[in-house]
Amino acid sequence: MSIASIFNIAKNAMFAHQASIQVISNNIANVNTPGYARQEAVLVEDSAAGTAHGLLGNGVKVESVLSYYDKYLESSMAKENMSLEEQKTYAQYFGRVESILDESNTKLTSNIVTFFNSWQDLSTDPLSVTSRTNAAIAGVNLTNGVRSIYGELKDIQTEVDDIVYQKVSDINDILHSIATLNGQIHLANAGGSENQAFINQRSQLVNRLSGMIDVQYFTDKDNGLTVMTSGGKPLVDKGAVFELGAEKLLADNMYRITWNGNSSNSVDITDTIHSGSLKGLVDLRDNHISGFISTINDLAQSIMTEVNKIHSTGYNANGTTNNFFKNVTRDFAGNFVISDEVKADPNNIATTSSAANPSNNDIALAIANLGTASVKIKGRDTTYVDCGSSIASRIGSLSRNAKELSEYHQDLMATMQKQRDSVSGVSIDEEMSNLIKFQYAYQAAARLFSTAESLFNSLLEIGR
Repeated sequence: MSIASIFNIAKNAMFAHQASIQVISNNIANVNTPGYARQEAVLVEDSAAGTAHGLLGNGVKVESVLSYYDKYLESSMAKENMSLEEQKTYAQYFGRVESILDESNTKLTSNIVTFFNSWQDLSTDPLSVTSRTNAAIAGVNLTNGVRSIYGELKDIQTEVDDIVYQKVSDINDILHSIATLNGQIHLANAGGSENQAFINQRSQLVNRLSGMIDVQYFTDKDNGLTVMTSGGKPLVDKGAVFELGAEKLLADNMYRITWNGNSSNSVDITDTIHSGSLKGLVDLRDNHISGFISTINDLAQSIMTEVNKIHSTGYNANGTTNNFFKNVTRDFAGNFVISDEVKADPNNIATTSSAANPSNNDIALAIANLGTASVKIKGRDTTYVDCGSSIASRIGSLSRNAKELSEYHQDLMATMQKQRDSVSGVSIDEEMSNLIKFQYAYQAAARLFSTAESLFNSLLEIGR
């Protein structure tokens, strides 16, 4: 072996150990970077050289930079993230709807009870101006409360619909970023450059994407990532992006999710989204919130219809007939008010079926009895009080269930994150130990270089 070979071995060793120190430094710098996967410079023996004395080693070289990345665990975490973000969305909005429908805030049930009790009081003294005024006030309180609930539910439904639109825009931004990183990874591969930083960034984007919408994805032999919807619609194919759209339908003026593909004809995929925050938002908007709006509407329609049916057959203190509630044909809860006649004068409240006998109480008593009568709301036999109570009970149950499921999935994600950290996470203690090890190795290689230099200088002295 020549002195030049010793120089070369020392130089390569210094480069290899310097590369290891650089990788360790990068690990330490990214100890708190979300999604970062720990790296390691893989050192291998350089090819031996044949000599008259046999094969002599040529030192060490960096074969590659290995990233500690478990793709199966990452895939499992992405799937779990879909469920987690969906349940977090439910928990957030069910909590808000619960505050709207909570009896302590709305007094829906107590307003119903007070309203029909006021008619019971009126039936005991049909000519009492005070009792008539109390019945009118109870009607105003009931209608105001129902309209308030309806308005707040509609506001949340509109808010959720707007977030659906924004969520689609966010998804498209992520898809374009993934496609861009695919291109950068391809160029790095072609040029023989390090691409792990790009892969880590892309993994983070996939994790964010999976929290929004259920997707499936796979990488090819060149580390290019293909992303598809769970229904098989391509979203990213290497550098190509197939965007989602949000289009309003005239039927309910709500956004539907579309896949635009590579043609001008979009495909409605709203009903094929099965998890993620986007699924939770659509389900809240179209099923849960709209369901409560529908129930409040049916409750208001039934009270309006049944009370007016009886009231319109009776006579008020002025000997004429009229409705107690204003008769409307749509958005019953949103337009639920007492009639203009009753609002103007409580004497326009009907209490008797005989204009000739204003002290008769049969109409007032019949309306009072509606408070405990069985009525059909949303195809189910119930009472008005039970219907009001069931609304608060149902949202309370939904809210508790969503919170429990959200906590359950958060615990699962925390467990998976610990598993990921054990594989991909950076341990400062371990990295510092490795840093010292390669520092000594670098110093030893530098010492070898100095030794080779001394040998070379000695050889020059002999030649003089």
